[in-house]
Amino acid sequence: MLSSNTNYNNQNTIDDFLGQIIDLYNNGKFEKVIFQTNKHLEKNPPSHQLYNILGITYNKLNNNILAHECYSKAINIEPNFAVSYFNLGLLFHEQNSFEQAIKNYKKATSLNPDYIDAIFNLGIVLSDSGEINKAIYTYKSLLKKYYSHIDTHYNLGVIFKEMNRFSSSIFHYKEVLKIKPIYLDTFFKLGTLYLKIKDFEKAIYYFLKECEINKNNYMAYYLMGNAYIEKSDLKAAYQKFQKSLQINPKFFNAFKYLGYIKQKEQDHNLAIQFYNKFLKLNPACSETNNNLGFCFEQKKEFVKALNYYKKSIKYDPVYFEAHHNMGNVLQKLGELDKARHSYEKALNICPNNSETLLNYGCANLRMGFLKIGFQMYENRLYSKEFVCKPPKKNLTWDGKKSLVGKHFFVYDEQGFGDIIQFSRYLLLLKEKGAKITFKVRKDLHKLLSTLQVDVNLTPYYPNYEEIDFESPLLSLPYLLGTDIENIPTQNRYIFANEKKITYWNKRLDSKKFKIGINWHGSFNNKSFELNNLKKIAKLPNVELISLQKGESEKDLDDIDFPIKSFGSEIDNDGDAFVDTAAIIVNCDLIITCDTSIAHLSGALGKKTWIVLKKIPDWRWMLNRSDTPWYSNALLFRNTNMKNWKLIFKTIHKKLKPMVSKI
Repeated sequence: MLSSNTNYNNQNTIDDFLGQIIDLYNNGKFEKVIFQTNKHLEKNPPSHQLYNILGITYNKLNNNILAHECYSKAINIEPNFAVSYFNLGLLFHEQNSFEQAIKNYKKATSLNPDYIDAIFNLGIVLSDSGEINKAIYTYKSLLKKYYSHIDTHYNLGVIFKEMNRFSSSIFHYKEVLKIKPIYLDTFFKLGTLYLKIKDFEKAIYYFLKECEINKNNYMAYYLMGNAYIEKSDLKAAYQKFQKSLQINPKFFNAFKYLGYIKQKEQDHNLAIQFYNKFLKLNPACSETNNNLGFCFEQKKEFVKALNYYKKSIKYDPVYFEAHHNMGNVLQKLGELDKARHSYEKALNICPNNSETLLNYGCANLRMGFLKIGFQMYENRLYSKEFVCKPPKKNLTWDGKKSLVGKHFFVYDEQGFGDIIQFSRYLLLLKEKGAKITFKVRKDLHKLLSTLQVDVNLTPYYPNYEEIDFESPLLSLPYLLGTDIENIPTQNRYIFANEKKITYWNKRLDSKKFKIGINWHGSFNNKSFELNNLKKIAKLPNVELISLQKGESEKDLDDIDFPIKSFGSEIDNDGDAFVDTAAIIVNCDLIITCDTSIAHLSGALGKKTWIVLKKIPDWRWMLNRSDTPWYSNALLFRNTNMKNWKLIFKTIHKKLKPMVSKI
């Protein structure tokens, strides 16, 4: 805001005529000012004061040429008249003739060092012309003379904010409020600053103060919502965004964040509604198209998800998240080559993103490219989901150094199935001459003690002074150079307890074809309905034996066909899988979903049929009915996740001639 001198009522030296002219000016009678002043000047000596007010009047009427002429005449008459230099500077300033404006403001201040308006306007024009440091110097010089000049503090707040000098900006805005508790949008400005420096409590405080003054400031509510999101207070954020829309229903940016909140709350249907409202006015927003894709992905509507990821990339070809997410969806659709291509594009943008590298590794593992797959699988160590201690860098084995006589510490990770599947690698370490300590949960010690290798099993981390190398269990395939052709120990490598085998042999009907079954895994999407086994149970000479533990045992109460269950008798002594392993050995066949039982049965060398969803875990790969991990296992892949009947029809058909021989 420019300051100007247009009120001369306080100039006691002016003659009566000038007083009359000023009254006319102040009453808006500009044409009369011009007429009477010019008439007076025709008959009387020239007056710098009259030419000055005449210039002001012409300026008011947007006649810049005559205004400039009058100011110049005033200066010719009285070269030390600072006011006309100021007004001339103001005229040039309004015309964006910054150099001339600066020249005249400086002249005014040189004639009158205490000319506050001239100093202030000089600061403005220096800022407008890009001479920011000079503007700051000028403003600060004004504050030395008149510290309570509120507009100077305000403008310094603006300048320092634009310079990202947020603490200085905050200081001057707070000085504004000390001078005047309510001034322009200072509360709002402070709120935005505290939002930028991530002091969300103070940001909310100042936005609330702004809203007390201006109840219709929808932007304050909107930014307050952003602050609450940063505080993870989604409920409060949601309310503020709703308030913003209540004030301004056309402020569609709020819909974007309402969608984000509902996405975080996993209300994907409502999130989709909000995102679509935002996209009506902002169809090219890559972020929102990506988020819409994510919502559809969570709803398992993968084709729709893919389309939105494609839109996101169309509008922003280097949008990392969209490339990454597209890779994930393509992998879920089984289009692994395309998935890898998407991951590669994502990695071109963010080469070191551990999550993308990990997922890229899983895609390679699914395709059977185990060597590069396991190498990239190492990126799981940097995932927030990796709960074990990361290996110490100075104890990491490079896969080449001799292990003869070396103490190698291995620690378990992930679930039962992973531990059982990859414990085979302990045998390879032993073959290389290592002394092995394996930290593994206590309830697996009895089972893993049958590995036929001298391994020190412990539930604790060791004294590292005694350790030469260490590694998490699932890093061993990478360290030992595993590829599809050299997977170790594909046959039996875990053994059941002989006494337990004998005990359970007596409990089971030896005359029937015994099928051990497990229908529910850790994740629902790996499980199948128990009723799918009904036709198998009705086959002659077949006995189904439940290997299921936990809450899923209750499913047995809802079926009308026989399944033998031993309930709490199995593994009730604190050791996992000891009884289960013995029962499996006594069975003729195991039918199981993708769970730890599949790995246990495979490791025991038992004939195992594993029922898989269409796109299963990476270890089962794609498009094959066998697995290189267990030579005794067959894979049955379901192509329809909503209906398992077809796959069990296939199993029934394959099983029928086997049991007819009993």
